[in-house]
Amino acid sequence: MPFAPVIANLGWLIAGFAGLMLAPAAVALGYGETRDAAVFAGVAAVALFFGIGMVFATQGGERRIRRRGCFLLVALAWPVLAIIGAAPFYLLDVLSTPTDAIFEAVSGLTTTGATLITGLDELGRGVVFWRAWLQWIGGFGTIVIAVSVLTMLGIGGMEVFRSAMPHGDHATVEARVLRSSAVLGWIYVTFTVACAVSLWFAGMPTFDALGHALSTVSTGGFSTRDASVAAFDNANVEAVLVVFMLAAAMNFTLYWALVHGRFGVWRRDPECGLLIVTAAFATLVAGLLLMHQGTLGGGDALRHGMFSVVSALTTTGFTNGGTTMWPTIMPILLLALMFVGGSSGSTSGGAKLIRLILAFKHGHRELARLSHPHGVVRIRYGDRSVPDSAIKALWTFFSLFLAVFVALTVVLSMWGLDPAAALGMALATLTNAGAGLGMVVGPEAGYALLPDAAKWVLCGAMLLGRLELVTVLALLAPLFWRH
Repeated sequence: MPFAPVIANLGWLIAGFAGLMLAPAAVALGYGETRDAAVFAGVAAVALFFGIGMVFATQGGERRIRRRGCFLLVALAWPVLAIIGAAPFYLLDVLSTPTDAIFEAVSGLTTTGATLITGLDELGRGVVFWRAWLQWIGGFGTIVIAVSVLTMLGIGGMEVFRSAMPHGDHATVEARVLRSSAVLGWIYVTFTVACAVSLWFAGMPTFDALGHALSTVSTGGFSTRDASVAAFDNANVEAVLVVFMLAAAMNFTLYWALVHGRFGVWRRDPECGLLIVTAAFATLVAGLLLMHQGTLGGGDALRHGMFSVVSALTTTGFTNGGTTMWPTIMPILLLALMFVGGSSGSTSGGAKLIRLILAFKHGHRELARLSHPHGVVRIRYGDRSVPDSAIKALWTFFSLFLAVFVALTVVLSMWGLDPAAALGMALATLTNAGAGLGMVVGPEAGYALLPDAAKWVLCGAMLLGRLELVTVLALLAPLFWRH
């Protein structure tokens, strides 16, 4: 496998990431935090030096990246960028150890939202912005990789997913990525600006509105306050966040189709309708559960139920308080929603609705075959027929997910965690819904109490979840490295 194109493309990613680090430097400088601004600028300069160096070092080699190179590049990009992104946390003494700093950066770039930082209300604005900015960068990278790379690689049945944008199936990987970035970038930015402005009009301070907009559109869940959204206690703010969390959990290529007048794409997309129906049904269930508990009235029960349901389903993980009042079954509902996740081609984590739809259709076909053993029953997704190879890949993904989830739960239990906390942490990191951990096992089960070894394990879980498991696990197979 030629490594030159992998190194070159990774170098360009590092260089671009270095440029994006100037944003928190500017924010810190604007708030008079000159030391913080200097650290961000310094880290950016070092990263730019290494990134450009990697590009020049591979000049003259093969330029086109191939299928196996895509696996390697995707698997390397997130951890390498996370190491760079962790440097400001450590150098500014926000977190005391490299392990904690890398955990925070991995959580940000994978849009997981699991945090080790406390005292956000008193922390420098540049650092608080950097946390949200990391998630925003990671969310956009997730969309681009999902639309242009993972579907091409056929990860976990995702080859069934079809972008509503022009495919460019015969283009190089680099061309597909650049086209997706250019087309989807303005949509992503527009959503972010609209969310920030809406939050400001709803009563959220300017800096908080921007920070929460970055975390909402990326479905990351990092807040600018220790108490998360509960710090504002504003129903209008929560309503805005619910709308934009759901919007961010939908396939972003559908918005491109909407702008270009292709309304039929929305009708043919099974995930969009299922996401809304699932959110509505789960909200009704959660509202009834909270009303039955007797601690909340009808309006408050619906408000807390809807916000928590949408936050879990989209794997954002914002909390608006009230977890101590929940009935026992409520965390189970939220865990199930975290597993489901949002649509393919979105920033959300979880198994993705497309996989659950295909699994249901496959089960229906097998039941039909019991009555008609020789019948030909095709599985269709939207207006397309699903090949058997996609179904095999689908069940491979579910098998791997279950195996990794069980292994994570067992390993975390070995560090003295109670079963509920271990299960919650395993699922929250593997589905990239880490900020929602407090919703299901309580705020006392924080990540900061874990030993360093457990934090490294959870970093691996967050990366596995964001990279769809198979992308990383394929690198462990000896056959992958053979010519």
